[in-house]
Amino acid sequence: MSRRLEVNGLAGGYGRITVLHDISLGVDGAEIVGVLGHNGMGKSTLLKLLIGALPATRGTIRFYDSDITRLVTSDRVKAGIGYVPQGRGIVPGLSVRDNLRFGWQDHGPHDEASMLRSVLGRFPRIAGLLERDGETLSGGEQQQLALARCLMGQPELLLLDEPTEGIQPSILDELADVLSALRTDQNLSILLVEQNVDFVARLADRAVVLERGRIDSELMPRDLADQSRISHRLGLVAGEPIQPPADRHSAQGPPREVAGSHPPREDVMTIKRPVLSQLRSMAERFRMRLEDDELLAFRDVMEPYLKAYGRLDAMADNLPEVLYPRAPGYRPAQADNPLNAWYYRTDIRGAVHGPLRDRRIVLKDNVCLAGVPMMNGSSIMEGYTPEIDATVVTRILDAGGIIVGKAHCENFCLSGGSHTGAQGPVHNPWKHGYMAGGSSSGSAALVAAGEADMAIACDQGGSIRIPSAMCGVYGMKPTHGLVPYTGIMPIERTIDHVGPVTANVADNALFLEILAGPDGLDSRQKGVEGKPYTRALADGCSGLSIGVLVEGFGRPESEPDVDRKVRDAAERFGTLGADIRDISIEEHLVAPDLWTAITVEGLQDMMMHGNAFGTNCRGLFLPSMIDRVAAWRHRADELSDSLKVCMFLGEYFQEVYRGRFYGKAQNLMRRVEESYLAALEDVDLLLLPTVPMKAQPIPPADCPLELTVQRAFEMVGNTCPFNAGLPAMSVPCGLVDGLPVGMMLVAAPHQEATIYRAAHAFEQHADWKSL
Repeated sequence: MSRRLEVNGLAGGYGRITVLHDISLGVDGAEIVGVLGHNGMGKSTLLKLLIGALPATRGTIRFYDSDITRLVTSDRVKAGIGYVPQGRGIVPGLSVRDNLRFGWQDHGPHDEASMLRSVLGRFPRIAGLLERDGETLSGGEQQQLALARCLMGQPELLLLDEPTEGIQPSILDELADVLSALRTDQNLSILLVEQNVDFVARLADRAVVLERGRIDSELMPRDLADQSRISHRLGLVAGEPIQPPADRHSAQGPPREVAGSHPPREDVMTIKRPVLSQLRSMAERFRMRLEDDELLAFRDVMEPYLKAYGRLDAMADNLPEVLYPRAPGYRPAQADNPLNAWYYRTDIRGAVHGPLRDRRIVLKDNVCLAGVPMMNGSSIMEGYTPEIDATVVTRILDAGGIIVGKAHCENFCLSGGSHTGAQGPVHNPWKHGYMAGGSSSGSAALVAAGEADMAIACDQGGSIRIPSAMCGVYGMKPTHGLVPYTGIMPIERTIDHVGPVTANVADNALFLEILAGPDGLDSRQKGVEGKPYTRALADGCSGLSIGVLVEGFGRPESEPDVDRKVRDAAERFGTLGADIRDISIEEHLVAPDLWTAITVEGLQDMMMHGNAFGTNCRGLFLPSMIDRVAAWRHRADELSDSLKVCMFLGEYFQEVYRGRFYGKAQNLMRRVEESYLAALEDVDLLLLPTVPMKAQPIPPADCPLELTVQRAFEMVGNTCPFNAGLPAMSVPCGLVDGLPVGMMLVAAPHQEATIYRAAHAFEQHADWKSL
């Protein structure tokens, strides 16, 4: 075999910092050489030096006896060297096909079309995804795409950096098979940087160990197959082999172990070890006074527990199965999206028959829909594609509904306006340039415009009811936990609600029948069960008592014409046989202060520091979403101003006052709810304006910070008190200046049927648009 790569005395690094010292190694034709070592030892730096991304300060690099030490990267690629970086490096905005074409190099015996066919033949998993954007692929698919793109350049030497990082075991097997075949079929040489010892053991003819920027030792196949040798050379224990390395060239071998049959053996190289600087930084945050030798001692003691994480990393996750096939959908053109309310259009169908048959349903874009992109109003999330369906999605499809798309929402759902989404504002279908309400802005706007029959919306301070009021549709925030929040990006568990938005009351009651009930996964649910809400629709208002909550009117932010319109609606209930009386609950005025502390401290703790899911509860967690949300730390400038002000508040009160106000607010919110419940012993329903003002103009993009934040939170005073858990529904009750006005009906826990009974009677009494 001719030696393809010869490295002698190579040194280099970053600026004045030398990372690698006196590296000498060679790679023969059709040989796979592994490079092992802890994080920070220079493995990735070595590949960057070889491909020319970093300059060599000393030594030589020869490829087929030609000195390439000073060649630029493009010339090294033309010479026959391919490079797949750690993190994959695909172009997220390009399709799979265009990513592959981007890697084509016209210097081999094959033309582009034949090379594309050849490469796709090795990667059937991505062959059917050619028109999908790279950003919509799973991590394993992206890794295969990165390798396939490199192979389009027809390399003879492949530099491969950490290909197993974050990849499921099944795709690891596929990747290993492809690399083995490439070595055999195409005489490809591979320099493989890895921390997964078993992956290297399966593939490599030998491996070198980097320690502090130098080659410390060389491991032959017998060393890689012997855990005691690995422990001696690396100070680590190898993991469970993908395939027994001692027999890796044999067609037969011991039977593979079935995933989940028993805990995997230790696979610790997949978990990065903390370096001294990281331990020192953590100790400083903990206010611990520890010397470096003490920190290293703690690291040694941590090793068995790090191995536990390695075993955890090797296990397949336990996520719900996706039951119905679908295409990923598409982003509608601006001409087909005049309200800017659509994020994605889809046509996903479930059961052939069911109570939601042929109903067009849109999801708020914080709801997981497997295989369809989700951005939750934020550029940070854009390109994320969940791999599961939320519980509400499965229930919709089981009932025969058609999911026609994802609706725009506010940036991380932190606005009652409709102006903070990263894709621009959502317009009110009644008056362009005015707020549609938030944060479920697109959900309400699309139902009001007739582009969907029903919508899923979510509510932490009014985000179902506010846009429903401003757009003139029916939005129900059910009792806390009645509809499972599983598979939906949360904000704060004690105020998270999900519910239906529809164009009429009967559809709303029907939709809630489908959505309600426990799923066994959502920790918010306790003793909940759905009811046949549609049966209450025919009962009428006769005999109902309705308390008009005086503290909901005449607020500092109230508009008199809105108050009058809701008062008129209350009087109409009297003509329908209901007993109408004014009622006072003074705690309603202090509830927004309590909600503020719960929301800003809770969201900072769970959604931001906890990467959406936090800890200390059971239920379904979505690691892919956790990883994606964590990116806010590197892109915080992209967050909306309304979210930023909440973060500053939450961080300040958690840091300076240790969370005591969050605890006090939760305690006092129980008292507020007790006051509502006491009132609801005397009346069946409470009635008040949903939003004390009409929809306001969308502020310009260059408006002052004060106006941006004001437009996000000025309308929540009547809605947020009921996020303590009571069911509340916005019912359209008239128009003022051509814009809808909503009244809110509130009931005791699990009394949604009473709300539907009154709302349906009001709806049937007169067309609200004429009131």
